[in-house]
Amino acid sequence: MIFCRLFILCLLLLFAAPAFADLNPGQLNLLGKKAFDAGRYLEALDYLRRASQGNPYDETIRRNLAEGMLAASRQLAEGGRWDEAVKLLREGEERYGDDIRFPLFLAENLLALDRTAEAEVELGQALGIDPDSAMAKTLLGRVYYRTGRLRDAIDIWRQAAAARPDDANLADMLAKAEREYRVEADMERDYAPGFVLSYDGEIHADIGRQILDVLNDAYIDIGGYFSYFPQKKVEVLLYTSRDFSETTKSPDWAGGLYDGKVRIPLGGVHEISPHLRALLYHEYAHVVVRGLARGRCPTWLNEGIAEVMERSQFDPPLRYLPRAEKLIPFARLAGNWGSLPAQQARLAYEQSYSFVRYLGEYYGWYLVGDLLAGYAQGESTEEVFARVFGSYGLDFAALQNNWRQSLGRF
Repeated sequence: MIFCRLFILCLLLLFAAPAFADLNPGQLNLLGKKAFDAGRYLEALDYLRRASQGNPYDETIRRNLAEGMLAASRQLAEGGRWDEAVKLLREGEERYGDDIRFPLFLAENLLALDRTAEAEVELGQALGIDPDSAMAKTLLGRVYYRTGRLRDAIDIWRQAAAARPDDANLADMLAKAEREYRVEADMERDYAPGFVLSYDGEIHADIGRQILDVLNDAYIDIGGYFSYFPQKKVEVLLYTSRDFSETTKSPDWAGGLYDGKVRIPLGGVHEISPHLRALLYHEYAHVVVRGLARGRCPTWLNEGIAEVMERSQFDPPLRYLPRAEKLIPFARLAGNWGSLPAQQARLAYEQSYSFVRYLGEYYGWYLVGDLLAGYAQGESTEEVFARVFGSYGLDFAALQNNWRQSLGRF
């Protein structure tokens, strides 16, 4: 009986295959357009590639294939599949050498992967196609900014802003770079294998070298938790307290900042204290989290990991969590904390630390690393927790309940 069913199935497949293979390019194009209009871009791409193979010179098919490649690459990138998006866009760039969208979107994806040198090459090609492209200049400014060329970033962003005066995001990036340049242009610099340290002349070089030593320790220690050791040099800037506030516009309770560069206010410090060592571990942890989660990590997890690393060096008693009448919902702590009142911010740090420490110590830090990888792939908090902890029969809500019970409160 089973043999008969298999025989019938094989016959059906045998006779069905030629029917699909016999579709002409026009029919394949129509199927591709239908899938495209329904938002099934990868399916559309398959049809349109077959159509193009059958009739490579048909302009309608060529145009639809270009749109399919661009849409599919966006869909891949939104799902965190940047490497696949890059591969697809490179194919498109070879096919459509005069379409500026391919090098532009390639540069965006390469920036997401922190492959700045390759992004710069693509943007050079884009500007070769259209020397006045404001988008290309905006992205090139991001490359310059990330690679420490502040003056070049400011110059190219000013050109882009002249063409896009209503672009608020561009205006913010330009204003930020100009603030930083006023303070950082005359900074002295020191180097270590994984770091570039810039510091104000008021800050002694001795403390700078000590800071590099601590950061090298953090590189090894924190990297060991997640088996992640970035190859790109990390920029670290030391400010006077006044310059830190004016440059970063951070809230008063911020002891440091990581925004792609580690920024530390030192004031009159001349030697490494336990608190400063802990702060450096905290900020370097953000480098690791950003690299693993591709910038998609919720703030509570990001800060929770950083607090665990900080407290591995200096662990004062928790002050706010033990006295809190209720916890802050983690959904409210997923975004920016800049507007939180000081006391709520301190509770947020302690609460995030406690939960993340619970996850790492009870279930293993490798699973916390799996969470970061899931966020990088575009999974939601509910999705990634259900997948990573599913073998324990747990999801995000259940883990929170277990953690609260471990506190003996709430």
